[in-house]
Amino acid sequence: MKAFTALILVSIVVYASVIALPTLTYGETSVGVKKGDWIEYTITMTGPPLDPIRNLTWYRAEIFEVDGAWFQVNKTALSVNGTLSSSLWSFDLAEGQVRGWVIIPANLSTGDTFFDVAKSLNITIEGEEQKTVLGANRAVTHASDPGRVYLEWDKATGVYVHSIAHTSNYTVIMNAFATNMWIPQRVPFPTALVVVSVSIMAIVGIGLFVYFKKRALNTSHQ
Repeated sequence: MKAFTALILVSIVVYASVIALPTLTYGETSVGVKKGDWIEYTITMTGPPLDPIRNLTWYRAEIFEVDGAWFQVNKTALSVNGTLSSSLWSFDLAEGQVRGWVIIPANLSTGDTFFDVAKSLNITIEGEEQKTVLGANRAVTHASDPGRVYLEWDKATGVYVHSIAHTSNYTVIMNAFATNMWIPQRVPFPTALVVVSVSIMAIVGIGLFVYFKKRALNTSHQ
């Protein structure tokens, strides 16, 4: 039961271009979320059969209050039997209260660290790459606790967008599903292609008109 609870603690929490959120810095800690931000995740759990109420399929996190490096997150989870549960979680990024690395300081790069007070350790960002996340091109960082948990974060917000957590019996995978923290990139409208196509059609149309007009005149003179 303790292992399962730890797995949920690590996994069932918050999930990241066109528009970047403003980042506020407190001391050396950058906070990339603001009140009203939200993100939703899909959850896949594999392992021995679970009670329906603990077998979660969806999760939503919404930022309620922000005060410097401290903020509250309302988390809502949906079970396979349709049961909704919610609770408030407090974070303090300056103090290392990162809740299983759910939200970390914003704009950390490879080699940077953040403090996890629960582990009394500095966690190192292991890498960074550009990825398409929820329709937008985002800088994504990642770190891991080998054999236990792997997370990816949207760099600009510090919110995680993908996680894999393991215990001896269960594997929990979470992926960002929707958010209001950034908007999907729109595919550019192919204006030049349309103009060329219309021009070609117009030329062909005029050519055919002239051809049939001349043909009609020649026929009338015969």
